[in-house]
Amino acid sequence: MSAMTARGLSLGVVVAVWALISDLGRVNLSLWAVVVALGCFLAAGGGIQGLQRTVAGTISGVVWALIAYTVALSLGPQPVVQALVLGAAVFMIVLQGRLPLLSYTAGAVAGAGVAAGLRVVNLQGGIRVAIALALGAVLGYAAEFLAGLLRPKSA
Repeated sequence: MSAMTARGLSLGVVVAVWALISDLGRVNLSLWAVVVALGCFLAAGGGIQGLQRTVAGTISGVVWALIAYTVALSLGPQPVVQALVLGAAVFMIVLQGRLPLLSYTAGAVAGAGVAAGLRVVNLQGGIRVAIALALGAVLGYAAEFLAGLLRPKSA
């Protein structure tokens, strides 16, 4: 089996299994947040480093989204204020890229986008989204491991 076929099959199996588990188990985690983080894991290059970068990056994005929501709420519900606060949060996401562990800016922006899309407004919601994002990265790692098992070993 080619590497591309093994990767596609393993990703498809992992996503299908998680979708089934989350539906049958009524797991209160966003399926699309899991899939976004799985994509971030792939874009980060996979492996342990991709797992670490994805988890740290996406969760930092959730934190910045919560901070932005809190600041915007305290300053008032004006659209201009909300836009400026969101812009400041994205600026901070880019600046945090100076720290090696938080250097995956695309993952952080994705995490913030997922949090905003799910309308996270409190710590409990933020934790739920962070868990879904971390799970997506772990599922990406699991799919990578499974793909390795599906590929024939060369002699």
